[in-house]
Parts: sequence; structure tokens; C-alpha cells
Amino acid sequence: MRCRFVVLLAAVLLAGDLALSPAAAQAPAPQPGPYARMLVVQPNPGQDRSFDEGYQRHMEWHQAARNPWTWYGWYFVLGERMGKFAAGSFFHAATDFDHVLRPGEAGLDMLRNVRPYAHFENQAVLERLAGLSAGAPLPDSAPFLAMHTWYVAPGQAQAFEQMLRAHVRSRPADERFSWYRLALGGEAPAYLLLRAAPSFGGAAQLPDWWGPPQPGDVPGVVLRVRSELLQFMPHLSHQPGG
Repeated sequence: MRCRFVVLLAAVLLAGDLALSPAAAQAPAPQPGPYARMLVVQPNPGQDRSFDEGYQRHMEWHQAARNPWTWYGWYFVLGERMGKFAAGSFFHAATDFDHVLRPGEAGLDMLRNVRPYAHFENQAVLERLAGLSAGAPLPDSAPFLAMHTWYVAPGQAQAFEQMLRAHVRSRPADERFSWYRLALGGEAPAYLLLRAAPSFGGAAQLPDWWGPPQPGDVPGVVLRVRSELLQFMPHLSHQPGG
């Protein structure tokens, strides 16, 4: 019995609905803010199609329940997590996470339609750094999303952000990009750069955002960098009223 409870609790959390938050028959409209919740899922070997169909049914639950949160879904198509699935809900106030829609029902639906076909690798809270970003906030429903992650040495977050701030001032005025800082859930300090692309080829032609000098040129600041490309999946996403 305890094992079933733990599995159910995990499903609720990973569905994006905190079981420890107050349940609501109708969640209040999300408040604008810088925070996001993002999760990464690994479909079980040989069950990619079953996972895809199950997650689509879960998004249909959100649609039927009139969830006011937008959820984006992508598959990783380049990088070390190729073949995995990512989902995220962005542009929230932190208090949104305390007022979610019917967490028990959402968890049961996730348990029924998704958990048999996949395991959940991670869930994280991110904070968009508006002062270090440009253009309309990302992500959106662009066909592709280029994502670079800088893993920064402990104690060097302030130095990295100072480098970012100096470089942002030199970027072209018409550029569009969003920087996020990992707030909870993962190897930290970490910073994510998101850029949209209209196609696979368009993503390949995105210029190096930094140019010289690179943060890695300063000893002791950056530990490693991860480069990935995600493809947007409209049928695995939920947009209120869509």
C-alpha cells in the first residue's frame, strides 16, 4: 500500500500538480511572473508510441478540465538526451505553484496514461532573467527550440551573471533570446539559454551567442556546457482555449 502511495505521489508531482498544495475545483488564472516548471521523461524501450499516445490523452484531460496553465511539449532531437521528452509550463508567479488544478485527479490520470510507458528523470524550477533576455519571452510554439546549458562552478554564479550582463549590452537590438537560472531541482548553479528556430536547418545556422571571449576562457567559472535541440509537439501540449 505504501509503495502505491509513493508512486501516486510521484505521478502527481511530475504531472505538474503539487499534491501538497491546496486542491482547487477550478484553479485561478496564472499570475505573470518569471518562474517555470520543467520535467524530462524517458519513454520505456519499445514503448515510444504508447508513451506518445498516453501523454496525448493526459493533455486531453487538461483540456477537458479547463486547466488555465499552458504546457509545452518537446522531444529532444539533438544532444545527449536525444529521444527523451520535455514538458514545461512557463511565465508564472511562484505563488501559482501553490494553487493548481485538481492535483489528485491529474495524478491519477498521469498514473493511468503515462507512467506505464515511461519513467521521469527530473523536474526543475527555473527563473527567467528578464534583465538578461531580449525580445518576446521564450519558449513559445516555435517549431524548434535551441537550448544551451552552462554549468557554473560553485561560488561563481555572480561572476557568470556579470559576464552575461556585459555581453547582453553588445548583442544586436533585434535579437530574441531568454536566459533562465536553475532555481531548484538539479546541478546548480546552472543557466539556460533558449532561442527559437523555424526549422532544423534554421537551428543549425544560429550564430554562437557568446563569440569571443567565451565564459570558459575565464578559469574556474564554467565547468561544462550542454547543447541541445528540441522539436515542438503541438499534440503533446496544452494551451487554454486551444
